Amino acid sequence: MLKKLIVASVVVSALLFTVLAWWLSAPNGEEGPNTTGLPMKIVRRYWPGTYWIEIADKKGWFREAGLNVELVDGNPDYCGSLQDMVDGKVDVNGFSLFDVISYNAAGADLVLVINCDISSGSEAIVARPSIETITDLRGKTIGVASNSYTEYILDFALNRYGLSSADVIKVAITDEKAAEEFGKGALDAIATWEPVVSEAIEKWSGRKLFDTSEASGLSPNGQVFHRSFIEARPGDVQAYVNVWHKATRYIKEHPHEAFAIIADIYSVTPSEVAAFERLDRVLSLRENHTTFSYGAGFESLHGSARKMNDFLIDKGVIVEHLDSTQFLDATFINTLSHSLRRRPQ
Repeated sequence: MLKKLIVASVVVSALLFTVLAWWLSAPNGEEGPNTTGLPMKIVRRYWPGTYWIEIADKKGWFREAGLNVELVDGNPDYCGSLQDMVDGKVDVNGFSLFDVISYNAAGADLVLVINCDISSGSEAIVARPSIETITDLRGKTIGVASNSYTEYILDFALNRYGLSSADVIKVAITDEKAAEEFGKGALDAIATWEPVVSEAIEKWSGRKLFDTSEASGLSPNGQVFHRSFIEARPGDVQAYVNVWHKATRYIKEHPHEAFAIIADIYSVTPSEVAAFERLDRVLSLRENHTTFSYGAGFESLHGSARKMNDFLIDKGVIVEHLDSTQFLDATFINTLSHSLRRRPQ
Protein backbone atom coordinates (compact mmCIF):
# COMPACT_ATOMS: atom_id res chain seq x y z
CA MET A 1 0.00 0.00 0.00
CA LEU A 2 2.82 2.41 0.94
CA LYS A 3 4.53 1.66 -2.37
CA LYS A 4 1.32 2.48 -4.28
CA LEU A 5 0.96 5.76 -2.37
CA ILE A 6 4.53 6.74 -3.19
CA VAL A 7 4.04 5.95 -6.88
CA ALA A 8 0.77 7.92 -6.93
CA SER A 9 2.43 10.85 -5.23
CA VAL A 10 5.25 10.86 -7.79
CA VAL A 11 2.76 10.72 -10.68
CA VAL A 12 0.71 13.60 -9.27
CA SER A 13 3.85 15.66 -8.67
CA ALA A 14 4.99 15.02 -12.23
CA LEU A 15 1.62 16.07 -13.61
CA LEU A 16 1.61 19.23 -11.52
CA PHE A 17 5.12 20.06 -12.69
CA THR A 18 4.10 19.54 -16.33
CA VAL A 19 1.05 21.78 -15.95
CA LEU A 20 3.13 24.47 -14.22
CA ALA A 21 5.80 24.33 -16.92
CA TRP A 22 3.16 24.61 -19.65
CA TRP A 23 1.54 27.58 -17.91
CA LEU A 24 4.84 29.37 -17.52
CA SER A 25 5.75 28.82 -21.15
CA ALA A 26 2.45 30.18 -22.50
CA PRO A 27 2.71 33.72 -23.96
CA ASN A 28 2.43 36.20 -21.06
CA GLY A 29 1.03 33.43 -18.88
CA GLU A 30 -2.34 33.13 -20.68
CA GLU A 31 -3.78 29.81 -21.76
CA GLY A 32 -2.28 28.58 -24.98
CA PRO A 33 -4.76 27.95 -27.81
CA ASN A 34 -4.77 24.67 -29.67
CA THR A 35 -2.63 25.05 -32.78
CA THR A 36 -2.47 22.79 -35.82
CA GLY A 37 1.27 22.82 -36.50
CA LEU A 38 0.47 23.36 -40.20
CA PRO A 39 2.64 25.80 -42.17
CA MET A 40 1.73 29.48 -42.02
CA LYS A 41 3.25 31.90 -44.54
CA ILE A 42 3.56 35.43 -43.15
CA VAL A 43 4.56 38.48 -45.18
CA ARG A 44 7.32 40.55 -43.57
CA ARG A 45 8.01 44.16 -44.46
CA TYR A 46 10.12 47.08 -43.28
CA TRP A 47 7.19 48.87 -41.69
CA PRO A 48 6.69 49.79 -38.02
CA GLY A 49 3.39 47.95 -37.78
CA THR A 50 5.13 44.74 -38.79
CA TYR A 51 8.39 45.17 -36.84
CA TRP A 52 6.90 42.76 -34.33
CA ILE A 53 6.81 39.88 -36.83
CA GLU A 54 10.55 39.75 -37.36
CA ILE A 55 11.25 40.37 -33.68
CA ALA A 56 8.98 37.46 -32.71
CA ASP A 57 10.65 35.27 -35.31
CA LYS A 58 14.14 36.12 -34.05
CA LYS A 59 13.07 35.49 -30.46
CA GLY A 60 11.50 32.13 -31.31
CA TRP A 61 8.09 33.19 -29.99
CA PHE A 62 6.14 31.81 -32.93
CA ARG A 63 7.67 28.40 -32.38
CA GLU A 64 7.01 28.59 -28.65
CA ALA A 65 3.35 29.34 -29.40
CA GLY A 66 3.09 26.21 -31.56
CA LEU A 67 3.12 28.05 -34.89
CA ASN A 68 5.02 26.72 -37.87
CA VAL A 69 5.78 29.97 -39.70
CA GLU A 70 7.66 30.95 -42.83
CA LEU A 71 8.38 34.63 -43.43
CA VAL A 72 7.94 35.88 -46.99
CA ASP A 73 9.63 39.13 -48.10
CA GLY A 74 7.00 41.66 -49.19
CA ASN A 75 9.34 44.64 -49.43
CA PRO A 76 9.91 44.78 -53.19
CA ASP A 77 6.22 45.08 -54.11
CA TYR A 78 3.53 45.97 -51.54
CA CYS A 79 0.63 45.63 -53.97
CA GLY A 80 2.08 42.43 -55.38
CA SER A 81 2.20 40.93 -51.90
CA LEU A 82 -1.46 41.88 -51.39
CA GLN A 83 -2.40 40.07 -54.58
CA ASP A 84 -0.37 37.06 -53.43
CA MET A 85 -2.49 37.08 -50.28
CA VAL A 86 -5.72 37.25 -52.26
CA ASP A 87 -4.47 34.44 -54.52
CA GLY A 88 -3.74 32.23 -51.51
CA LYS A 89 0.05 32.20 -51.92
CA VAL A 90 0.49 33.52 -48.37
CA ASP A 91 -1.69 33.10 -45.28
CA VAL A 92 -1.37 36.43 -43.46
CA ASN A 93 -0.28 39.88 -44.53
CA GLY A 94 -0.29 43.46 -43.36
CA PHE A 95 -2.93 45.51 -45.20
CA SER A 96 -4.03 49.09 -45.00
CA LEU A 97 -7.71 49.19 -44.10
CA PHE A 98 -8.35 50.85 -47.45
CA ASP A 99 -6.88 47.86 -49.28
CA VAL A 100 -8.97 45.41 -47.26
CA ILE A 101 -12.07 47.21 -48.49
CA SER A 102 -10.84 47.45 -52.08
CA TYR A 103 -9.97 43.77 -52.39
CA ASN A 104 -13.15 42.63 -50.65
CA ALA A 105 -15.19 44.80 -53.00
CA ALA A 106 -13.52 42.92 -55.85
CA GLY A 107 -14.53 39.54 -54.44
CA ALA A 108 -11.95 38.65 -51.78
CA ASP A 109 -13.05 37.61 -48.27
CA LEU A 110 -10.39 39.16 -46.07
CA VAL A 111 -10.74 39.85 -42.35
CA LEU A 112 -8.62 42.25 -40.30
CA VAL A 113 -8.01 40.85 -36.79
CA ILE A 114 -5.34 43.21 -35.38
CA ASN A 115 -4.97 46.97 -35.82
CA CYS A 116 -1.19 47.00 -35.55
CA ASP A 117 -0.46 50.62 -36.36
CA ILE A 118 -1.86 53.98 -37.37
CA SER A 119 -0.02 56.38 -39.63
CA SER A 120 1.31 59.46 -37.85
CA GLY A 121 3.13 60.95 -40.81
CA SER A 122 4.29 57.90 -42.76
CA GLU A 123 2.34 58.98 -45.86
CA ALA A 124 2.75 62.44 -47.31
CA ILE A 125 2.42 64.79 -50.26
CA VAL A 126 5.79 66.08 -51.47
CA ALA A 127 6.14 68.90 -54.02
CA ARG A 128 8.73 71.00 -55.80
CA PRO A 129 10.33 73.66 -53.57
CA SER A 130 8.46 76.42 -55.43
CA ILE A 131 5.11 74.93 -54.36
CA GLU A 132 4.49 76.06 -50.80
CA THR A 133 0.94 74.98 -49.91
CA ILE A 134 -1.70 72.45 -50.87
CA THR A 135 -3.71 75.21 -52.56
CA ASP A 136 -0.72 75.86 -54.83
CA LEU A 137 -1.30 72.41 -56.34
CA ARG A 138 -4.21 73.72 -58.43
CA GLY A 139 -3.49 72.83 -62.07
CA LYS A 140 -0.34 70.91 -61.11
CA THR A 141 0.66 67.35 -62.04
CA ILE A 142 0.69 64.88 -59.13
CA GLY A 143 1.99 61.32 -59.26
CA VAL A 144 -0.05 58.83 -57.22
CA ALA A 145 -1.05 55.18 -57.37
CA SER A 146 -4.55 55.00 -58.90
CA ASN A 147 -7.45 53.97 -56.65
CA SER A 148 -4.99 53.40 -53.80
CA TYR A 149 -4.99 54.45 -50.18
CA THR A 150 -2.36 57.08 -51.03
CA GLU A 151 -4.80 58.57 -53.56
CA TYR A 152 -7.44 58.51 -50.81
CA ILE A 153 -5.03 60.48 -48.59
CA LEU A 154 -4.27 62.90 -51.44
CA ASP A 155 -7.98 63.57 -52.04
CA PHE A 156 -8.55 64.05 -48.31
CA ALA A 157 -5.81 66.70 -48.21
CA LEU A 158 -7.09 68.43 -51.35
CA ASN A 159 -10.63 68.57 -49.97
CA ARG A 160 -9.44 69.86 -46.62
CA TYR A 161 -7.88 72.85 -48.37
CA GLY A 162 -10.75 73.56 -50.73
CA LEU A 163 -9.58 71.63 -53.82
CA SER A 164 -10.77 68.45 -55.51
CA SER A 165 -9.40 65.84 -57.88
CA ALA A 166 -10.72 67.92 -60.75
CA ASP A 167 -8.38 70.76 -59.77
CA VAL A 168 -5.18 68.75 -60.31
CA ILE A 169 -3.74 66.46 -62.97
CA LYS A 170 -3.12 62.96 -61.61
CA VAL A 171 -0.50 60.68 -63.17
CA ALA A 172 -0.56 56.99 -62.27
CA ILE A 173 2.67 55.74 -60.68
CA THR A 174 3.56 53.06 -58.12
CA ASP A 175 4.32 54.11 -54.57
CA GLU A 176 7.65 52.28 -54.57
CA LYS A 177 8.82 54.26 -57.63
CA ALA A 178 7.37 57.64 -56.60
CA ALA A 179 10.68 59.28 -55.64
CA GLU A 180 12.33 58.00 -58.81
CA GLU A 181 9.51 59.43 -60.95
CA PHE A 182 9.63 62.70 -58.99
CA GLY A 183 13.35 62.91 -59.71
CA LYS A 184 12.78 62.77 -63.47
CA GLY A 185 11.28 66.27 -63.29
CA ALA A 186 7.92 65.74 -65.02
CA LEU A 187 5.84 65.70 -61.83
CA ASP A 188 5.09 68.73 -59.68
CA ALA A 189 4.26 66.59 -56.66
CA ILE A 190 3.79 63.02 -55.46
CA ALA A 191 1.66 61.32 -52.81
CA THR A 192 3.36 58.26 -51.35
CA TRP A 193 4.69 56.58 -48.20
CA GLU A 194 7.89 56.32 -46.19
CA PRO A 195 10.75 55.76 -46.74
CA VAL A 196 10.03 56.97 -50.30
CA VAL A 197 8.83 60.33 -48.92
CA SER A 198 12.18 60.97 -47.25
CA GLU A 199 14.02 59.93 -50.39
CA ALA A 200 12.11 62.50 -52.45
CA ILE A 201 12.84 65.21 -49.89
CA GLU A 202 16.51 64.42 -49.34
CA LYS A 203 17.53 63.42 -52.86
CA TRP A 204 15.33 65.72 -54.93
CA SER A 205 14.82 68.70 -52.59
CA GLY A 206 11.12 68.03 -52.21
CA ARG A 207 8.92 70.08 -49.89
CA LYS A 208 6.45 68.23 -47.65
CA LEU A 209 3.03 69.86 -47.94
CA PHE A 210 0.92 67.43 -45.91
CA ASP A 211 1.30 64.22 -43.99
CA THR A 212 -0.99 61.92 -42.04
CA SER A 213 0.04 63.36 -38.68
CA GLU A 214 -2.46 66.10 -39.54
CA ALA A 215 -5.36 63.63 -39.45
CA SER A 216 -4.83 60.91 -36.84
CA GLY A 217 -6.54 57.68 -37.81
CA LEU A 218 -6.73 58.55 -41.51
CA SER A 219 -4.66 55.53 -42.48
CA PRO A 220 -4.92 52.50 -40.14
CA ASN A 221 -3.19 49.20 -40.91
CA GLY A 222 -3.50 45.68 -39.60
CA GLN A 223 -2.98 41.96 -39.94
CA VAL A 224 -5.34 40.18 -42.29
CA PHE A 225 -6.40 36.55 -42.80
CA HIS A 226 -8.74 34.88 -45.24
CA ARG A 227 -12.07 34.09 -43.62
CA SER A 228 -11.61 30.45 -44.66
CA PHE A 229 -8.29 30.32 -42.74
CA ILE A 230 -9.94 31.75 -39.62
CA GLU A 231 -12.76 29.22 -39.78
CA ALA A 232 -10.42 26.26 -40.39
CA ARG A 233 -7.62 27.25 -37.96
CA PRO A 234 -8.97 29.54 -35.20
CA GLY A 235 -6.38 28.31 -32.70
CA ASP A 236 -3.56 29.32 -35.02
CA VAL A 237 -5.08 32.78 -35.43
CA GLN A 238 -5.45 33.18 -31.67
CA ALA A 239 -1.85 32.06 -31.10
CA TYR A 240 -0.74 34.58 -33.73
CA VAL A 241 -2.61 37.40 -31.98
CA ASN A 242 -1.10 36.34 -28.65
CA VAL A 243 2.42 36.51 -30.11
CA TRP A 244 1.65 39.95 -31.56
CA HIS A 245 0.77 41.15 -28.05
CA LYS A 246 3.94 39.68 -26.57
CA ALA A 247 6.17 41.16 -29.27
CA THR A 248 4.44 44.55 -29.20
CA ARG A 249 4.89 44.75 -25.44
CA TYR A 250 8.56 43.96 -25.96
CA ILE A 251 8.85 46.86 -28.43
CA LYS A 252 7.19 49.22 -25.94
CA GLU A 253 9.24 48.03 -22.95
CA HIS A 254 12.59 47.42 -24.68
CA PRO A 255 12.68 49.77 -27.68
CA HIS A 256 16.47 49.88 -28.01
CA GLU A 257 16.80 46.11 -28.18
CA ALA A 258 13.76 45.78 -30.45
CA PHE A 259 14.90 48.45 -32.89
CA ALA A 260 18.40 46.96 -32.97
CA ILE A 261 16.92 43.68 -34.25
CA ILE A 262 15.14 45.46 -37.11
CA ALA A 263 18.18 47.61 -37.86
CA ASP A 264 20.34 44.51 -38.22
CA ILE A 265 17.88 42.86 -40.61
CA TYR A 266 17.55 45.90 -42.88
CA SER A 267 21.09 47.33 -42.62
CA VAL A 268 19.92 50.65 -41.20
CA THR A 269 20.63 52.32 -37.87
CA PRO A 270 18.48 51.81 -34.76
CA SER A 271 17.80 55.56 -34.75
CA GLU A 272 16.36 55.30 -38.27
CA VAL A 273 14.13 52.43 -37.15
CA ALA A 274 12.97 54.47 -34.15
CA ALA A 275 12.34 57.57 -36.29
CA PHE A 276 10.23 55.51 -38.67
CA GLU A 277 8.14 54.21 -35.75
CA ARG A 278 7.38 57.78 -34.72
CA LEU A 279 5.82 58.28 -38.18
CA ASP A 280 3.75 55.11 -37.94
CA ARG A 281 2.64 54.53 -34.39
CA VAL A 282 2.57 50.95 -33.10
CA LEU A 283 -0.69 50.28 -31.25
CA SER A 284 -1.23 48.35 -28.03
CA LEU A 285 -3.88 45.84 -27.02
CA ARG A 286 -5.73 48.55 -25.09
CA GLU A 287 -5.75 50.82 -28.14
CA ASN A 288 -7.14 47.98 -30.26
CA HIS A 289 -10.20 47.88 -28.04
CA THR A 290 -10.77 51.54 -28.89
CA THR A 291 -10.16 51.28 -32.63
CA PHE A 292 -12.33 48.17 -33.03
CA SER A 293 -15.21 49.86 -31.20
CA TYR A 294 -18.02 51.08 -33.40
CA GLY A 295 -17.90 54.82 -34.09
CA ALA A 296 -18.26 57.41 -36.83
CA GLY A 297 -14.88 59.15 -36.67
CA PHE A 298 -11.28 58.27 -37.45
CA GLU A 299 -10.82 56.95 -33.90
CA SER A 300 -12.82 53.89 -35.00
CA LEU A 301 -11.88 51.45 -37.76
CA HIS A 302 -15.57 51.32 -38.61
CA GLY A 303 -15.72 55.11 -38.97
CA SER A 304 -12.59 55.14 -41.13
CA ALA A 305 -14.02 52.33 -43.26
CA ARG A 306 -17.17 54.36 -43.87
CA LYS A 307 -15.14 57.30 -45.23
CA MET A 308 -13.07 54.98 -47.43
CA ASN A 309 -16.27 53.42 -48.77
CA ASP A 310 -17.51 56.92 -49.67
CA PHE A 311 -14.29 57.62 -51.58
CA LEU A 312 -14.48 54.36 -53.54
CA ILE A 313 -18.13 54.98 -54.42
CA ASP A 314 -17.28 58.49 -55.63
CA LYS A 315 -14.50 57.01 -57.77
CA GLY A 316 -16.88 54.45 -59.23
CA VAL A 317 -14.79 51.56 -57.91
CA ILE A 318 -17.70 50.16 -55.86
CA VAL A 319 -21.42 50.79 -56.03
CA GLU A 320 -22.46 50.39 -52.40
CA HIS A 321 -21.05 50.42 -48.89
CA LEU A 322 -19.49 47.23 -47.55
CA ASP A 323 -20.55 46.17 -44.05
CA SER A 324 -17.50 46.81 -41.88
CA THR A 325 -18.61 44.22 -39.31
CA GLN A 326 -17.91 41.57 -41.98
CA PHE A 327 -14.21 42.42 -42.37
CA LEU A 328 -13.29 43.82 -38.94
CA ASP A 329 -13.17 41.07 -36.31
CA ALA A 330 -12.19 41.85 -32.71
CA THR A 331 -12.91 38.29 -31.52
CA PHE A 332 -9.28 37.31 -31.07
CA ILE A 333 -8.32 40.61 -29.44
CA ASN A 334 -11.18 40.18 -26.98
CA THR A 335 -10.28 36.55 -26.25
CA LEU A 336 -6.71 37.58 -25.50
CA SER A 337 -7.90 40.29 -23.12
CA HIS A 338 -10.23 37.90 -21.31
CA SER A 339 -7.44 35.35 -20.88
CA LEU A 340 -5.13 38.02 -19.46
CA ARG A 341 -7.79 39.09 -16.95
CA ARG A 342 -8.16 35.46 -15.83
CA ARG A 343 -4.42 35.07 -15.35
CA PRO A 344 -3.44 34.36 -11.72
CA GLN A 345 -1.88 37.37 -10.05
